[in-house]
Order: sequence, then C-alpha cells, then structure tokens
Amino acid sequence: MGLSPVEPGAKSTIDRVTARVASTNVTCLLHIGDISYARGIGALWDGFMTQIQSIAVHVPYMVSIGNHEYDYETGGDKDPSGAPGPGGFRPKCGDYGRDSGGECAIPMVRRFHSPSNGNGLFWYSFDVGPIHVIYISTEHDFRRSSIQYLWLEKDLSSVNRSRTPWLIVGSHRHMYTSAFDSARETRMRLMVQLYLESLFYRYHVDLNLFAHRHSYERSCPMFQGKCIEDGITHVLISMAGQSLDSDIYILSCCME
Repeated sequence: MGLSPVEPGAKSTIDRVTARVASTNVTCLLHIGDISYARGIGALWDGFMTQIQSIAVHVPYMVSIGNHEYDYETGGDKDPSGAPGPGGFRPKCGDYGRDSGGECAIPMVRRFHSPSNGNGLFWYSFDVGPIHVIYISTEHDFRRSSIQYLWLEKDLSSVNRSRTPWLIVGSHRHMYTSAFDSARETRMRLMVQLYLESLFYRYHVDLNLFAHRHSYERSCPMFQGKCIEDGITHVLISMAGQSLDSDIYILSCCME
C-alpha cells in the first residue's frame, strides 16, 4: 500500500476501506505484503500506522511479509525469522535482492502481532468465520523439505472443512499473471508454481491471494495453466495504493 502522499493511491484506498469498515460487517482485513514501503525510513512506518489506525482499531489488520519488508543481503544474524545464512533466502533462479532497505522485517515485527501457531508474522494461520486463512512467506524457503513447507503441509492437512469449508492461502509473490514478466520474475513465478501449486491442489485450496505485481487480475478455477472445475482460483490484489504497473499483457485462457 504505502504512505500517502508518498504513494499516489494510498489516501483514496484508506478512505474507501475506512468507510466500508464503518458501514458494513467487515470481520478482518488482509494485507498481503509490501505494507508501508518505508524501506528503512522509520518516520514512514509511523505515518503509515497513523494512516491505518481508523481501520485497525475496529477489525484485525492481518499482514504477511513481502519483499519490501524483508529482502536483504547481509546481517542475517539480526533476522527475526531465524532464517539460516547471512542474506536470507536467495535462490539464483529468483528475483531476490535488497528491497527492504535493510529492514529485514524488524520494523514490521515490532508493530504487528500474529497467532503463535507458525513462525511469527512470517507464516501462520487463523480462522475467520467459515474460512481458514493461511499466510506463507515467499521471501523464505518454501521448497519441499524446508521448515516452512513442512509446516504448511501440516496446517493444510489439519483443516477441519466441516467447521471452515473455505480455504484461502495468501502469499506475496505471484504464482500466475498474464503480464509479460522479466526473465527473473518469470523464473521466480515458475518456482512458486513448481513447489506450491500441487500442494494447494491436493488439499483443495479454494483461493490463492497474492500481490507483488501492481495490478489486479483473477483466474478461473485452474491447475497447471488450465481451467478445471475443481481448480484453485488465483487473484492478484496489488492495487491498494502504490503506483500501478504499465505492462504488456498476453492473452490468457485463465487470467483476466
């Protein structure tokens, strides 16, 4: 989202969400990474928290990690997530860098709280009425046998679909888009598909929410690039305040 007036759409988004929370039965708000775009500037974090106060005092404001909160290259001993190595998760095939401005998620961890059933703000789950929501971090290792992947599979397998028949997974980096990605972004997206899509499908995830690209797209229920009746619906919801991307879009059978 970012801070107004630094980010062009932030104020109008806050105004609309505040009005919706005040006038309807909103039970919580989901913010899927790239929270304040402070990138190391504490005053911007303070301004952002003031900006969302009118919402967060009324409903749970549930956040997950994005690259602009976490990405770093050195100083891993200060990483509150406990990730191994000096520079966090940095697969060669992915588009990972130093997008947090050195924050390494510390300002976010100090400002938000989460259920204690995962790894702090980095991955956790919660119920909202008939919905089970799982937040995972695409800034951390999500490959098979990783700590996060094993936790995710355990959480997915334990969902009571009689009590919470709807299952949503939120993660920052996108699994699908019809936009023309750079080579590094394409490799990253394919990596997300490789390690997570089959797992989501096996446990009948209904909705996959993601961000990262500054636009809005939605898919048909799909699996492995094809629309199928019992597939996963993907929705790209990264249009809450930051400047929108100006991309070339490719005709897609599944995304629009």
